[in-house]
Amino acid sequence: MKKQIPYILIIGVLFLIGYSLWQPKPHKLTFKKASFSELPGWNQTDTRKSLRAFQISCKAFLKQDPNKSVGSEYLDLQVKDWFPACNEALSLSTNSHTITRHFFQKWFTPVAFFDQKPVHGLFTGYYMPLLQGSLTKTKRFNVPLYGIPNNLVTVNLDTFYLDLKHRKVYGRLKGNTLIPFYSREEINKGAIETSAPVIAWVDSFIERSFLEIQGSGVIQLTDGSQLVVGYAAQNGAPYTAIAKVLIDKGVMTRDNASMQHIRTYLKAHPEEINPVLNQNKSFVFFSVLRHQEALGAQGVALTPGYSLAIDRKWVPLGVPIWLNTTRPSDKSDDQKTFQRLMIAQDTGGAIKGVVRGDVYWGAGERATNIAGRMKNDGHYWLFIPRDALLRFQEKLA
Repeated sequence: MKKQIPYILIIGVLFLIGYSLWQPKPHKLTFKKASFSELPGWNQTDTRKSLRAFQISCKAFLKQDPNKSVGSEYLDLQVKDWFPACNEALSLSTNSHTITRHFFQKWFTPVAFFDQKPVHGLFTGYYMPLLQGSLTKTKRFNVPLYGIPNNLVTVNLDTFYLDLKHRKVYGRLKGNTLIPFYSREEINKGAIETSAPVIAWVDSFIERSFLEIQGSGVIQLTDGSQLVVGYAAQNGAPYTAIAKVLIDKGVMTRDNASMQHIRTYLKAHPEEINPVLNQNKSFVFFSVLRHQEALGAQGVALTPGYSLAIDRKWVPLGVPIWLNTTRPSDKSDDQKTFQRLMIAQDTGGAIKGVVRGDVYWGAGERATNIAGRMKNDGHYWLFIPRDALLRFQEKLA
């Protein structure tokens, strides 16, 4: 029998909507158009792999209802806005750099967020980690990797109010009242032992926490087989960066708080692992993926070095983005210029802001090394379909 939604739950959701609408609005941003010649490094870049990544997004667009909204809260794009460019993209060979660059110049206009001056932001990296695990709990493998709890309630707020696109509330029912879901500390103390399936058991709270941050990963099982797991849901609590916790404790600085340094510190101070990790109340639940590659929020396979996680409040999924930032060198602390046409194909709990991005680097030692040390200032331009841009004239500076 289908469970009826309690009346008081609806009242609670409407209260959350009203509270959200009451909150002060951010400064009114505009877009500033740019020519391709103004994009730093555009004339020297190779766009062939960028087009291949874009073709993956196009295959997803072309399967959808043309009138479906696929924009952000700031840019109301529809699937049909992508059809002309995508139809041509899928007909092109990606072997010619000249052809691929001309394609993007033909179909798109670069625009940047502008608030009296260009908006800059933070760019980090993520990767697909490899964890050791078991399908049964053992003395070594005793940290549960949970699937979605059967008492987790997810409310899509845009079903109540269109201005709240892509916003969700997560909670659980206590009687007829919707209350926040359990925090990380409560979950670690056994709050969902009877309500959530365990996908696998791993051997480290630290590595499970990093897996949550990355969003997907591979579990190497004791029998030699592997499970590929990916983000399925979350508890809805606000995300707190472990780096910030350790910086606030005075044991690290903004300059040295890398993933590698965090892992080394916590392993050297095991008594601090859960007290530190529990300060991040956010918790991620996983599902087993059928595919070997990581899937992004757009539902498509991610391309190492070319897929970007963005804040969907501001940036639509599928948009090509010209990124101008730096990244760590492979084997040293030197920084290298990183100017590349990325495709917005993913999101992340820590990726919040008008200009904010997380570069997907793939799997393996090199990807882990670069992603774990990337924390750089930068700027980007969104490539908006030319015809669609005509609808946003009031937002152009």
